[in-house]
Amino acid sequence: MNSTTLRRLGAAVIAPALAAGMVVAAPSAQAAPNSYAYSAARWLSDQLTDGVVHNEQYDFDDYGLTLDIFFALNALDTRAGDQKRIIDALSADPSVYTGSGTAVYAGATGKLATAVQASGGQADDVAGVDLIKQAEALVTSSGRASDTFDPADEYGADYSNAIGQSFVVRALSTARSPLADETVDYLLEQQCDDGSFRVQMADEQCTTTVGTIDATALAVQALQVAKGAGQADVQDDIDQAVAWLLGQQAPDGGFSDEGTSNTNSTGLAAATLRATGKDGAAGSAAAFIVDHQVTDAVAEDSLLASELGAVAFDQAALDAAKASGIDETTRDQFIRATAQAAIGVNAQLSATSLAVTVPSGLRKAGSTIAVSATGLRAGEKYSLSVAGGGSFTGSADAEGRVARSVPTPAGTAQRLVTVVGSRSNRVGTTAVTLLGARKITPKLRHKTVKKGKKQTISVSGLTPGERVRVYLGGKLVKSGTVYSNGTYTAQSKVGKKAGKKTVKVIGAFADRTGSKSFRVK
Repeated sequence: MNSTTLRRLGAAVIAPALAAGMVVAAPSAQAAPNSYAYSAARWLSDQLTDGVVHNEQYDFDDYGLTLDIFFALNALDTRAGDQKRIIDALSADPSVYTGSGTAVYAGATGKLATAVQASGGQADDVAGVDLIKQAEALVTSSGRASDTFDPADEYGADYSNAIGQSFVVRALSTARSPLADETVDYLLEQQCDDGSFRVQMADEQCTTTVGTIDATALAVQALQVAKGAGQADVQDDIDQAVAWLLGQQAPDGGFSDEGTSNTNSTGLAAATLRATGKDGAAGSAAAFIVDHQVTDAVAEDSLLASELGAVAFDQAALDAAKASGIDETTRDQFIRATAQAAIGVNAQLSATSLAVTVPSGLRKAGSTIAVSATGLRAGEKYSLSVAGGGSFTGSADAEGRVARSVPTPAGTAQRLVTVVGSRSNRVGTTAVTLLGARKITPKLRHKTVKKGKKQTISVSGLTPGERVRVYLGGKLVKSGTVYSNGTYTAQSKVGKKAGKKTVKVIGAFADRTGSKSFRVK
């Protein structure tokens, strides 16, 4: 594939699995990025050469990927100098990226216009090019922003899709274009019955369930911009799309697109969920990203010491980089993944102590107990474990609470119950004392007892505080609580009937029992 073809494919924004696009947040409205996001931003800046990303493998300047880095830095409100260098580089001649004449790309036009607007510039005059009018000229009567191309060009085609449409919606909405509403309406035609958005656009309403994480997240971002610009009646569509995104999140916080759980889609989803107030789910997604980021610990004893902050696309990519480093054949994927993951990782939640409660008192081992926890964020993924037993995952409810019944392991022991949120430092513990099955052998003071006299019964090996019952000849003669030293003593008259008598002891549960006999003479 030659460099000209690569430029055209990049401008068309056609790769959903590594989709181009970031949340265009107002930088002044957010705090400084956390250490993971800042590390990613610094690494991204290091990938620029004179303000652009140069693809060493195919020897071309990747303007679309360069804008991805801009959006990441801009949303994180960091490295202002690099942001300016990017905008200056792409504004020098917009046609190199957006196309001109008979071949103009809608997605690239909308994306560059959006970037210029986010930088504080005017998209209607970029080196003499009015990107708003250029985008408007690509909007068809249906509201679709379509590419134009020269039929004589062997690579000419309409690459426009929902990702590019989302950028056009942003640009035209921000510019208060009279065509903004039409592009929004067409974007909504791409929303499927389940709330997701499909990538490949069509004039017919989507009635299937073929949407993707990337297209859906970018559509939500675009609709939020349109709503902020005065577009009415889109909140329900946003809510449906967000609900679909939440339903796609894996227990580990990650998101999959095209069958692969990856940081690229997860970063995009995390940023979108955070922007829509779903901090718990966004924080869980951020934790997934951290697990695939090059940190000091990951870089140790590997070839990644100079790549701190980079985010691998998935675990396989991280493992390969640890073994072989990042070279010109893998750097492109790392840049694309990190550009979207950088904003998502900034959604990571701060450390907190969770309050975990279990039923009071002694519980039967092997039974189920009700565990509750508070202190999580709504929708935050959690794991719950009982020491020696299983581990269970779920999502906190709308109040940030956990409430579920879990099985306990066998055996008598004090077991630690732990609930961990999206990060290991969002944790709470408590203990439950479990009583397993036990054979009890009571000790009798006398092997034989005269009629009418008393027998003394001693019990040992039980748990302090455990309820215990002592029967003689089938009748309950004493019940109480095991002493602090784990023993219990009972005394009872043996009655006036001679013969064999049986003492039976039952602890807190029926499987903690034993008996012994003596004679009455």
